[in-house]
This record gives sequence, structure tokens and C-alpha cells, in this order.
Amino acid sequence: MDKNRTRAQDIAKGMMIMGVVFFHCYLMIFATPSDALSSFNISMAIAPFLLSTFFFYAGYNYVANKRTFKENIIRRAKQLLIPLVVCFAISVLAMSTMELIFNHNDIGGTFHAIGNTILYSLMSEPLALLIGFPQSGGTVFSLILSLGLLWFLYCLFTCSIFFYLLVKFTNKRLINLISVVIVLLVMAFCLGEFVGTYLPYTVQYYPVVLAIMLTGAYLKQKNFLDREISSKKDIVLHTLNAIIAEGLVVGTCLICHYHFGALLTGSFPGGMFDSSLKGFDAFIGFGFSILGTYFIHTVSRLIKKIPGVGFSLAWLGSHSALFYLFHPIYIVFAFIVFFQKQIMWGIGQAFILFAFAILMLVLMCVIIDLIKRKIAKKPIESENVEEVKENV
Repeated sequence: MDKNRTRAQDIAKGMMIMGVVFFHCYLMIFATPSDALSSFNISMAIAPFLLSTFFFYAGYNYVANKRTFKENIIRRAKQLLIPLVVCFAISVLAMSTMELIFNHNDIGGTFHAIGNTILYSLMSEPLALLIGFPQSGGTVFSLILSLGLLWFLYCLFTCSIFFYLLVKFTNKRLINLISVVIVLLVMAFCLGEFVGTYLPYTVQYYPVVLAIMLTGAYLKQKNFLDREISSKKDIVLHTLNAIIAEGLVVGTCLICHYHFGALLTGSFPGGMFDSSLKGFDAFIGFGFSILGTYFIHTVSRLIKKIPGVGFSLAWLGSHSALFYLFHPIYIVFAFIVFFQKQIMWGIGQAFILFAFAILMLVLMCVIIDLIKRKIAKKPIESENVEEVKENV
């Protein structure tokens, strides 16, 4: 069961990371992100739960009593904070180099603009917008795009600390979970309703992320995603349930867009809504995490046995972290070098950017895997040589 669960999750992550990459390629063919989101389209029906499902899985994969609180935090720090620092450095170096070489005339001041962008990202975009930073010198949009994605790492790490403090309590009884989730969603509602979206590092979304993770851990005990799909009846039942779950997501998106004028970008767990919904996005985001995860995971379980498809998506899913962190570099490179930042072919251009980014990411991951294998084999080979010497 564990093997099947892991494979289904990898397939789901593979599909979701493909969606994330394409969504960002799609945004690049418009002058501004608001232009891309000015009308309802299919991306809005998929984007809302892309990242919330990653948070759900983070809680769902929790194993009780396996590690102490301290061990869990140290493990999380190694998993998230080290990549955070490394990716920050690589993004700054790569994006700055590309802008200096290919886009020197457009970013004004060059080094001043790059420095402003780094500070802009360190203080978080919402806070920077609130205080009107930077006042002069401009910013580098491509660098903002890359560094902005790192919010996922520090959000997950911060929420993990509280998750390990609360999970044993919420896993005991359903009423415990419901009580904590309600408190967290009310906190998020108040932050969204009375403070807005200008807290540093998107702190207003952390209670929602924590609620999603705790719910995932509780549902693991109930085998929410692990029930067997063995007969035709099971296939039909799970398929219908998945369609209904996705239908609720799409329906909510339609209502939010046409009735409230809210726009979804997928950057917030459940979608980031504009000020017209304020605190209500907390409840919507939480609902999307459950409905969206059930939909995408059910689809993954149904297609995992399709020759080639299941294996390919599972491989992508197992490398989803690298795809997520580094895809802006390849998208921006193609956009600057091949298209000179010109919007020419509409949706066709988005597919070209997408194909190039996926190709480069796959090559990068294959090379990294080969290096890891060689490093892993070296100690074994040296031990064998020593054994031969001793035998001689």
C-alpha cells in the first residue's frame, strides 16, 4: 500500500508541477499578470489547488512517533532552509547575469535595480508594495518572479514548527481537529478582513496552510486517499466523486469571478483572491485543498498503470522540488533570448516556453541524478578495493 500511495502522490505532483510551469509560461504572454487574469479561463479552474495539495501531502505523510519534535525540526530545516539559501543564491546569479547581458538598456541602473529587487524580495512583495519600495531605481521583474517562489519554502518550514506542536492533539479526536481548524481559519479570516494582504512573507496565509496540513495528517489515519480501487464499481464511484469535487472547485471559481470579480492566481493555497473577497479566501482555500487533492489524487490512481504515462509523471513528481524552484530561470532565458521579451504568438508562445523549460529541467534533473549515483557508488567501490587488498 505504501508503494502504491507514494507512486500515486508522485504522479499527482508530476501533473501539478506541469500545471505550475505552464501557468507561469501562460502569464508571460501577457503584458501584465492582471491582463492574463482579466477573464475566466481553464487555468483558473486548475490553478487554485496546485500548491494547496503539496501542503496537504506534507501533512498526510506525517508518521506519528517516528521522530521527536527536535528531530523533526532539524530534518525540516535541512530539507527546506538549505535549498532556500542555495536557490536564492543561484536565482540572483542567473537572473542578474541574464538581465545584464540581454536586457541592460531596459532595467535602468542595472546594479541599482538588481540590488533593489533583492531587498524587495527579502522584505516580501506585499510589504514592499505597502511602503512604496523601491522609491527609485526600478526592479527586475524576472528576478522577482524567481525569488517570489521561495515563499513556499519558508512558509512550509514555519508552518511545520506549529504542525509538530499540534498534530498529536488534533490526531486524537475529530473534535480536536475541528476546533483547531476553526480557530486557524477564523484567524486567517480576521487577518484578511482587517489587515489585508500586506503582511511580510504572506503571513496571513499561514493559518490556512497549517489547517490544511493538520487535516491531511488526520485523514491519513482514515485512509482518505488509500482505499482500494479494485473493481469496475470502485472505478466508477471514485471517478464520479472526483468529477463532483472538481465541479465544486470550478463552480466556486465561476461564482467568485463573475459575482465578486475575484481573480485567482494559484500563488496562495487555494488561489490568491483580490480584495473583493478579503477574509473569505481562507475558507475557500481550505475547501479547495480537500476537494482538489481528492480530485488530482484519484486521477493519479486511475492512470498510474497506463504504460509510460504513469512512470513519466511519477518521475516528474519525484523531481517536483527542482522543477518548482528552477523553472523561472529557463522560462525567462527563453523569453529574453528567443523572443526578446516580445509577445508574438499568443498561446503558441506559451507552449514553446513550456516545452523549452520542461526539456531543460529534465536534462538538469537527469544530470543531477547521474552525479548522485556516482557519488553514492564511490564509497562502495573503495570498500571493495580495501577488502580485496586484505584478502590478498
